[in-house]
Amino acid sequence: MKIAIIGGSLSGSMAAIILGRAGHEVTVFERSKSGLVGRGGGLTTSKKVLDELKAQDIIDTDFPASPFYDLKMSKRTEEEPYLGVNPLTKAIDMHCVHWGGLWSNLVKRVPDTSYLRGQTLVDAKDTGDGVSLSFENGATVEADVALFCDGYNSMGRRLLFPDNRIEYRGYLVWRGTLPDSAITDHAPLADHPRYSYTTMKGSFVSFVVPSYEGSTKPGQRTINWAAYLPVPEDMLHHYLIDAQGKKRDGTVPSGALRPDLDEELKTLMRSELPDYYADILSKSSGNQLQLIYTNSLDAYGHGRMCLIGDAGMVVQPMTGSGLFKGYSNSRDLAVALAGTTDVVKALEQWSSKQTQVAHTMHDLGNQMEDAFIWNTVDLANTSPADCKTWWQSKISIPDAFSYFA
Repeated sequence: MKIAIIGGSLSGSMAAIILGRAGHEVTVFERSKSGLVGRGGGLTTSKKVLDELKAQDIIDTDFPASPFYDLKMSKRTEEEPYLGVNPLTKAIDMHCVHWGGLWSNLVKRVPDTSYLRGQTLVDAKDTGDGVSLSFENGATVEADVALFCDGYNSMGRRLLFPDNRIEYRGYLVWRGTLPDSAITDHAPLADHPRYSYTTMKGSFVSFVVPSYEGSTKPGQRTINWAAYLPVPEDMLHHYLIDAQGKKRDGTVPSGALRPDLDEELKTLMRSELPDYYADILSKSSGNQLQLIYTNSLDAYGHGRMCLIGDAGMVVQPMTGSGLFKGYSNSRDLAVALAGTTDVVKALEQWSSKQTQVAHTMHDLGNQMEDAFIWNTVDLANTSPADCKTWWQSKISIPDAFSYFA
């Protein structure tokens, strides 16, 4: 079949690889005119997902990752200002990768003739026996199936489910990166910590990823950090006005964050985090902001139009499920379409399965959000045994996609 893929980021590239190999005529329509970049940023997934991508030759078998096997829940105290105290450690199998390196590794498997840049979609209509796509440049494309891989603010979702809205969760993430060559003490970077703050709700995480070129050597890696900060909706205007005075919608990208706001947040974190991590933040530049949203859907498509990855249900990023969503949606779609004579029925069955799995992710995200953002046990004054009991009451881990062991 002729399959149009809207969006050429990670999910779109994986869909193009998997469905192209299944024998379909695949074309990716990417809005950006140049190659996508991650500005050194990383993402997290499980070893299980990475191993399957390697086994299917979706990424190179030697594609590098930085593994972490423990989540250390910690908090700064007056007695331990440098790294804080750590009363609770949970086993994980989390592998962290360089976003730009991963995208480059994926997109090299998509033929240049099938990956079209500078293509901005303006409308899509299901015609019954196909989909008609209209682009900003005046072009019209006909396809048998259209896949929307266009992220959390998906046009495809708005077209298919016009009444569905993503919901602001009451907090944002301020995140950034720093070359690990900028610091001298590399020992704490072997850990993946989640710090609760000393006086406020929210939490902070940090991990390292290999360089774009794939080096995992200390001094050649990138530190990724993310501070989850509660912000009432009526205060968002303070955070969403960028350096040029323009109001942003949901995200203030790297290079656009107001310097005064960046310094304000660094000062705040100086009193809330251990000194080691506050120092990392103080040296970081090009930081960015993103509001945290979720939504719930009853289906992953209608007719011949489907949603892939974050274009479908949006869940909290702390679940580490983003790569799994894009991969499993595309993998299952290739299976559903194999040899079918009733495309719409096959897509309905595919949609039902994806929706069920997404609701499981959504439930986990809500649990993690409650535990990590709103109702964290006092890690500075609770015994390890009571911390363990608290955790068991808060989090139930599904096997399908989580990086928790």
